[in-house]
Amino acid sequence: MVLKLYILLCSLALLSLATEEVSTTEQTSTLFSVEGELALPASRNCAKWSAGARVHLNHGQHIGFVRQDCTFRVDFVPSGTYIVQIENTDFVFEPIRVDITSKGKMRARKLTILQPNNVNTLPYPLRLSARGPARYFRKREEWRITDMLFSPMVLMLVIPLVVMLILPKMTANDPELKREMENMQMPKVDMPDVGEMMANFFGGPAPAKKKAVTSGSGQRRK
Repeated sequence: MVLKLYILLCSLALLSLATEEVSTTEQTSTLFSVEGELALPASRNCAKWSAGARVHLNHGQHIGFVRQDCTFRVDFVPSGTYIVQIENTDFVFEPIRVDITSKGKMRARKLTILQPNNVNTLPYPLRLSARGPARYFRKREEWRITDMLFSPMVLMLVIPLVVMLILPKMTANDPELKREMENMQMPKVDMPDVGEMMANFFGGPAPAKKKAVTSGSGQRRK
């Protein structure tokens, strides 16, 4: 009786292990790999650069490494849509969208956030080229002569001066326009004296004038 019970328990354990292996095999068969290649500038050695580079799918959901020959492979990726990004400190790479079907068919296209309906397919395996070096600092602005010439204060001074120089030449060639300009009368505005205003403001009220007392011609001095 004990022997039969022992055999039954062993058979159940073996059956459970076999079931787990089958389920693991089925899950592994539904996982895929994303492959590609990176293109660097000719002056950069990929063998030294690849040590600090990583391949991220969906911002780190799946991570892969770059080989010394600038190829990469991210394994155990289920079907779905992924954004492939190259994380490094030296170059900027354009991200690529990859769609994986349930049958393992790969479709790569450019990532267009502003126009998602615009589909630009790319070949697979992927090939990502460096757009340029990564810039972490903004270039310091330099002084230029055009900044001074096109400043508002300079334009306010130059434009009226140009008009004053060009307008008389234009009226000289046109007698009717010159006659109209001479007949035009500007409204008269009584403007106060600036010097008197400043003197009154800083010097206070003007002192009262003393009246001179003059004696009559018939009066004699005592």
